[in-house]
Amino acid sequence: IIESENHSRAVRFATFNTSLFRKEAGQLIEDLSTVDDSQAQTVAEIIQRLRPDVLLVNEFDYDEAEQAAESFQDNYLSVGQNGLEPIHYPYLFCAPSNTGIDSGFDLDRDGELGGPGDAYGYGLFPGQYGMAVLSKYPIERNGIRTFQHFLWRDMPGALLPSRCTAEEINILRLSSKSHWDVPIDISEQTVHFLVSHPTPPIGSGSQNELRERNFDEIRFWADYIDPVRNDYLYDDKGQQGGLHAGAYFVIAGDQNADPLDGSSLPGAAQQLTKHPLINNSVIPSSPGGAEQAALQGLANT
Repeated sequence: IIESENHSRAVRFATFNTSLFRKEAGQLIEDLSTVDDSQAQTVAEIIQRLRPDVLLVNEFDYDEAEQAAESFQDNYLSVGQNGLEPIHYPYLFCAPSNTGIDSGFDLDRDGELGGPGDAYGYGLFPGQYGMAVLSKYPIERNGIRTFQHFLWRDMPGALLPSRCTAEEINILRLSSKSHWDVPIDISEQTVHFLVSHPTPPIGSGSQNELRERNFDEIRFWADYIDPVRNDYLYDDKGQQGGLHAGAYFVIAGDQNADPLDGSSLPGAAQQLTKHPLINNSVIPSSPGGAEQAALQGLANT
């Protein structure tokens, strides 16, 4: 609920890992240039059913001209799926991702340079598995902050990989995709949409530091919203610090962490779910979530 001087307004924020990524650069643009891609139709139908006002789309290949995102709006969201009402987002933000950008080092220790595991974030090409923000409300573009180039080493107490050389540590970026602060103007209030997609904590052997990277990528937002802890942060334009006290924010993204289950480091998800500045009084639920918990068992029981 967004309160303003004149009235209050209920606003729905959502995050959705759509898996709209492809194996080659430009392939998603080509697929979405039509109106009959079955995967995109299914994703659009889900969005039309839930009708969020502000939406983060994860695993959506980035292209500089934003062709894929615009085609997704024009050819899928603006077209009623299975008899549903179309949905239109007049405001869009996309930015580069660390995925597929070569680091120049053999980070995955496979004896070869230039592979997907040698990129700043795992990817076959720059922008694979990227992100996009779609909004019914104006995006304050002059206030957007991106943290694509923030170095992992510059986080105090960072869980840096011990196997890396000093040269590698000096170039490692924290974000496997990026971290964005996208301010949204809602009823004359600025709400900071804090979005990211940390790496899956599933590495082993030479990639076992992925659990640590996942932990620190989640920690980024825990520090960013805390004025006592965020002075070390800097964005891609060199601006220091994080949010000021009392700022409105929503944190969204595929965090790849579960408080009880999975392979993330203990306490990774709790950096947000137990954060004193985050309202966790309403826990999202769904029939699909309950169904999968029952099917998977293990810690879910």
